[in-house]
Amino acid sequence: MSVGNWTPDTQHTDTNIDASWLARCVSLSSDEDLAKLPAPFTEQETQSYSALMRLPCETWTAAVKDLDNDALIALIRFFTVAEQRISGWEAGANSPAIWINKVLKQRGERLSTEQLRWIRANTDNRFIPNGGL
Repeated sequence: MSVGNWTPDTQHTDTNIDASWLARCVSLSSDEDLAKLPAPFTEQETQSYSALMRLPCETWTAAVKDLDNDALIALIRFFTVAEQRISGWEAGANSPAIWINKVLKQRGERLSTEQLRWIRANTDNRFIPNGGL
């Protein structure tokens, strides 16, 4: 167990989501790479990226608006597992997977039954993928 710096989420409201970090997350969305989490990230990255996990819907919507649907699905996969496997990345009803799924829905794209089953098998966050009802 390690002790890191804690910064209240309210101080992260102006945080921008870097496109290169999102591309890295997309590249880590295969089952093989997801099984290795948190290994691809340094401890410092793990701590600094944890704040991004609880950013509001508007911030995530703006960050992913130019990505194609396949990249969005890859990000949903990544964040579903990352929240489970990386300490401090728990997001509950504010999970990026929820906000990204909302973008997909706005585009008229729905997750398949197979994708929904995969999500349920890989998380205990009852809010993913649709958020609070």
